[in-house]
Amino acid sequence: MIKVAMIGAGSVVFSKNLTGDILSFPEFRNATLAYMDIDRDRLDVGAALCGKVGKALDANPTIEAHTDRRKALDGADFVINMVQIGGFDSTLVDFEIPRKYGLNFTIADTTGPGGFFRALRTFGLLKGLCRDMMEVCPRAVLLNYSNPMSMNMRTIAATSDVRAVGLCHSVQGTFARIMSNIDENGDDPRLNFICAGINHMAFYLRLEKEGVDLYPRLFRAMNDPAIFKTNAVRYELMRRLGYFITESSEHNAEYNPWFIPRGREVIERFNVPIDEYLRRCDGIVDEFERMKTFAFSDEPIKVNRSHEYGSTIIHSMATGKLSVVYGNMPNHGAISNLPNDAIAEAPTLVDRNGLQFTTVGALPPQLIGYMQPHVTQHELFIRAAIEGRRDHVYQAAMFDPLTAATLSTDQIVDMCDELIAAHGFEKDGGNLPDLDATPTRVPTSGKTFDPVSGSSLRESWTKAQRQATAEYVMECHVLGPFAAGAPGDMSLEFATPFEAAFCQRRDGLVDLSAAYTSGGERVVWKLAAANKRGYINFEKAIARMEFCVGYAYLEHDENHGREAIMRIGSDDGIKIWLNGEMVHDNDTQRGFAIDSDRATIHLKAGKNRFLIKVVNYHSGWGFGIAIPRATS
Repeated sequence: MIKVAMIGAGSVVFSKNLTGDILSFPEFRNATLAYMDIDRDRLDVGAALCGKVGKALDANPTIEAHTDRRKALDGADFVINMVQIGGFDSTLVDFEIPRKYGLNFTIADTTGPGGFFRALRTFGLLKGLCRDMMEVCPRAVLLNYSNPMSMNMRTIAATSDVRAVGLCHSVQGTFARIMSNIDENGDDPRLNFICAGINHMAFYLRLEKEGVDLYPRLFRAMNDPAIFKTNAVRYELMRRLGYFITESSEHNAEYNPWFIPRGREVIERFNVPIDEYLRRCDGIVDEFERMKTFAFSDEPIKVNRSHEYGSTIIHSMATGKLSVVYGNMPNHGAISNLPNDAIAEAPTLVDRNGLQFTTVGALPPQLIGYMQPHVTQHELFIRAAIEGRRDHVYQAAMFDPLTAATLSTDQIVDMCDELIAAHGFEKDGGNLPDLDATPTRVPTSGKTFDPVSGSSLRESWTKAQRQATAEYVMECHVLGPFAAGAPGDMSLEFATPFEAAFCQRRDGLVDLSAAYTSGGERVVWKLAAANKRGYINFEKAIARMEFCVGYAYLEHDENHGREAIMRIGSDDGIKIWLNGEMVHDNDTQRGFAIDSDRATIHLKAGKNRFLIKVVNYHSGWGFGIAIPRATS
């Protein structure tokens, strides 16, 4: 029976999902699962959750929990890496120091200063993990899920002979999303696609249904403003480059010079969520506390297979059953116009012999042009880490399109030196390899920067978030769900008995004691609260349901009449009435971010009545709004 070691298993939701995927195969019901993390608290929660998963699947795995990596690796057939070195504090450093120089990010985990400093922090861990694997489980296969994927895979390939593949869900996840935009089911076996490039920047070269090209339908769908808004950056890239890219609009907004450096109007037009990853990290902290309580409760767990490729690879290699996935490995000619040692993302055959790329051939030159600056960064990163060259860090930043469009060369060198000082070298107790090991002709800034405390940055970030949350609507009444007879009938315009009566009144008043009927069920108004990100979760407050609408009602008092710019976020579409008049309308499919939309509103003196309508198409749903405080 196989043994799978999960390194960084304190990422409890991810390790839980991977465990469910593995144990869902009958052949692996008695597998040994070794969870490893240096954080004992998170490790215990992760192991407890996975025990619940085994029970839910009627499986009987052997579960081990280790803080010693070599013990976890001992005898492993497969190793899954999901480690992030430095955690939230280091991520804050990667955001806040560049911000001082005028450089802002959305995610900062793939490329640019955020990406390659994360990779430099991870270099020592991956080098050590591979060394341990060669000594303790030399035949094991390493499945890497940690970002930045391409640079981490460069580390593995350059420092070891470990068999490894990098895995991401953007290829299969994006395919399902864009198929829904043209009213196709992504699981339909008649659909086919070929995708290739580098991680987070691979492109769908072919989209077909029974041999018929689907790209013309996708281009027509893009002309629908509601669909365009669901992925504005990626659809704009498709409009200009001719092909759809894999990773999200949030990510791709920072991989090029065409959005963030162009100012507020472009950022708002393309719905670019600056600092999205930092806000997401706050949510992850909340989720861990919830999962910690749940892990040690008697409440049963519901297990659904994820669309991650990890368990499929394990199954194919263990049983010999052929599968095709999308992996990240050294190119070796799979894409003929990328360097051989670049980390490519391409169709990958899996069986008992391991993982083999298929031959893709040459990519269109405009797609190579999009990727090449990042491939150059990957090469400069690995040389900086192995050779100990600070100048290659400067050069990696210089060739990053977003950084180059924002900063001068002097600013780039200053910023990199300050980031190096903040993260510190491993030999001095920090996380970076010694970047001063090899003298070069390239000068440093010549400046001395005091080390930055991640904890102090966290304090200032938390204070700023508290100030921001002072504007969030934290409580309201909710009503629903109202479901359509068929999914195709659902939209933000879906009519309900409540809305018909509300629109007739035109005064914004709502009777919170009223009850309505939907699908034979009685629905009534009830109180709901937002989380600290300002998100009112309709899945928890109303129901877990797709293709439905729900409502929220709240009252807001003002001493004097004034105009204000309201910030709005929703999952999915949203419509807002203020005092009976509609002030915002966006029928879209998206995840929640509080700054997704803005609307100028007039608040009257006294009581202002807001009605919010939210439509859900897929997965979770909810909304959040922020109303700025009066300045005097």
